[in-house]
Amino acid sequence: MTAEVDHSVTTPRPRYLYPALIASLALNLLFVGVFATAVWHHRQEGPPPRDKGFLGFVNQLSADRQETIRKQVLTARQSTKGLRENVRSSWLQANALLAAEPFDKDKFLAALMQVRAAEDRFKTAIYGTVADTAAELTPDERKLLQKWRANRHAKMLTPPSDQKDDKPD
Repeated sequence: MTAEVDHSVTTPRPRYLYPALIASLALNLLFVGVFATAVWHHRQEGPPPRDKGFLGFVNQLSADRQETIRKQVLTARQSTKGLRENVRSSWLQANALLAAEPFDKDKFLAALMQVRAAEDRFKTAIYGTVADTAAELTPDERKLLQKWRANRHAKMLTPPSDQKDDKPD
C-alpha cells in the first residue's frame, strides 16, 4: 500500500519564518564572533608576565622601596643581555659539534670550555647585581633576601640523602 503524494501542492510558509531564520543566523554569528574575539585576546595578552628571578624578591619589599630596587635590577639585567646572548651562542656552537663527522673530542672540549667561561662571566655579573642590591637594603630587607635565596635554592641546599626520589617504584 503506497500513498501518492502530490508535490505540486505546497503549504504556504508563515511570513515570519525567513526573518526569524535570518535573526537566528545573526545571533549565532554574534556568539561565534564574541567567542572568537575572547580567544584571540586571551592568546594575544595571555597571563600577566610573572616577575622571574631577582624581581620576584623585589616584589616582597615594601611598596616605597620596590621601585628604586626594581630600576636597579632592570638596569643590571639590560647590561647582562650581551653576556646572556654570548652564553646562548657558545652553547649552540658547542652543541653543533656533537653532530659533526668526524667527531673531534678536543675541539668539542674547547667549545665546552668556552661555554663555561661565558657562563662564568654571566654569573659573575648576576652575583655582582645581587651584592650591589644587598648593599642598598636595610638589615631587615637583607634577612628577607636571605630567606628568599634559601627558598629559591632549597633543592640545591638539601643533602642528596634527604632528597626524595620522584621515580615510581
